[in-house]
Amino acid sequence: MTWAVAVGLALGTAYTLSPLSIWFLAALVGLFAWAGRGLSERERRFVWGLLAAAIALRVVAVALLFLASDPHQIGSFFWDGDGAAMKRRSLWIRDVWLGVPVTPFYFGAAFDRLYGWTTYLYVLAYVQYLLGPAPYAIHLLNVALCMATAVALYRLVRSAYGPEPALLGFTLLLFLPTPFFWSVSALKESLYLFLAVLALIAAVTALRPRPLRARAVALVVLAGSIAAIDGVRAGATLIVGLGLAAGFAGSVIMRRVSLVVLTLVILPFAGHRLWANAEVQARIMSQLKTSAVLHIGNVRTEGHAYKLLDQRFYSAVDDSISTMTPVEGLRFAARGVVSFILVPLPWQVQSRSEMVFLAQQVVWYVLVIFAFVGLIAGLRRDALVTCMLAGLTATGTAVIALNSGNIGTMVRHRDTVVPFVVWLSAVGIVATVSTFVSRSSSRDQHAFD
Repeated sequence: MTWAVAVGLALGTAYTLSPLSIWFLAALVGLFAWAGRGLSERERRFVWGLLAAAIALRVVAVALLFLASDPHQIGSFFWDGDGAAMKRRSLWIRDVWLGVPVTPFYFGAAFDRLYGWTTYLYVLAYVQYLLGPAPYAIHLLNVALCMATAVALYRLVRSAYGPEPALLGFTLLLFLPTPFFWSVSALKESLYLFLAVLALIAAVTALRPRPLRARAVALVVLAGSIAAIDGVRAGATLIVGLGLAAGFAGSVIMRRVSLVVLTLVILPFAGHRLWANAEVQARIMSQLKTSAVLHIGNVRTEGHAYKLLDQRFYSAVDDSISTMTPVEGLRFAARGVVSFILVPLPWQVQSRSEMVFLAQQVVWYVLVIFAFVGLIAGLRRDALVTCMLAGLTATGTAVIALNSGNIGTMVRHRDTVVPFVVWLSAVGIVATVSTFVSRSSSRDQHAFD
């Protein structure tokens, strides 16, 4: 009874000080139970250990932010410049909902749809509307979303490829540096990835042989997540919708060798005919020109820029983008995709932070190489999940690559594709190691014989 009273008093005091922190701890109980469900004792301990270490590191980061910040100002991490603005705007929106008087300037800044608007602001505001202001504990919301996303992908990949690729991908996703940074920030990336993965799992569930009720629920979740994600990030519905559609089409084609051969024969011919069509070419060029304008805007912002267009477009002071030719547009698109993978190159590094990031960039190169290996190996094990992961990677790459021009921003946006690449890479690494071990064992057996 004494211990029960002490625990109750401690929880009550903690809830009074930070209600969101207590709800975060309650969510972790469910998350650990979900992560370990159906696993062997050894694998469960390993998964729980990884998850506990990842959460502990993130909680420590948030605690250090709280201790180091000025209590009279709303701040955030040094890599999370927009996060402080997000928190301020969400508190202003909360004040409006509560009927607290705000100045016209703050009202306009809170609901400004032209600069940095996202429905993620409403999520932050509503959480604090229910639980009270939480300028630091609100970071735990992103931590919870990030951990739930990692566990959901782990469960999906484990059922598709087995425990080894799932555990390797789980480890990489939890401890890669830049995904770690975004997971403790106050930015929208964690919510975006959570909704994208929710749509992915719902799509896979709806397409698997499942009871009718489960498939109906999955379709409702799929529609809801795709509808919600566009408000979080403009263009996200296009990325996720096209990615899942491409993944489904790819999984159908991969069922028969004849369909694969037919697709490989038809695609180049169909692409050439579509490009030769004046109306189709005009639409493609219109989209490329829009992306080029956004790219130039990013190049001219503060930070380390990189260029994708021909030099004449950066030197001109008038509207030179309107004169872009189809050949220049194709060069722009090709450079964008290549730069998405390679930038920043080692000789492009300028700042101390980029020097620190260089180690992860090398890891990224390795992940990309093994992702292609994993794509082939994954098609043999689970074509649907593999094609879905590849489809989301391809559409995300295409959109991000053509609209970027600032290395820091591009890396941040590229990390929304990394979770899908990581699992393909994990499959590739495990398949490569297994093949090497099998061949070594075979050679040793022959030598012994």
